[in-house]
Amino acid sequence: MMDSVKARKQGNSVMVTLSSSLGISAGQEFYITKNPDDSILLVPKVTDIYQNVRPGEFDDIDDDHISRNFQPQGKELADD
Repeated sequence: MMDSVKARKQGNSVMVTLSSSLGISAGQEFYITKNPDDSILLVPKVTDIYQNVRPGEFDDIDDDHISRNFQPQGKELADD
């Protein structure tokens, strides 16, 4: 069974309360999108894992056989 919630007005905003059973922490930030079918999608914002990276830290070109042996099959590299 799907839970339901009711939107309520708070000041100039409309609020929807989410159940604590969803495991969402107070203050957690989300990107929000309203889809063409009027469904609403909340996507948690995540910390930029590359924010404090040192040069070369994620350079795995020697171990990455996919990028070393990449053979375009169509227009993967096309600019159009």
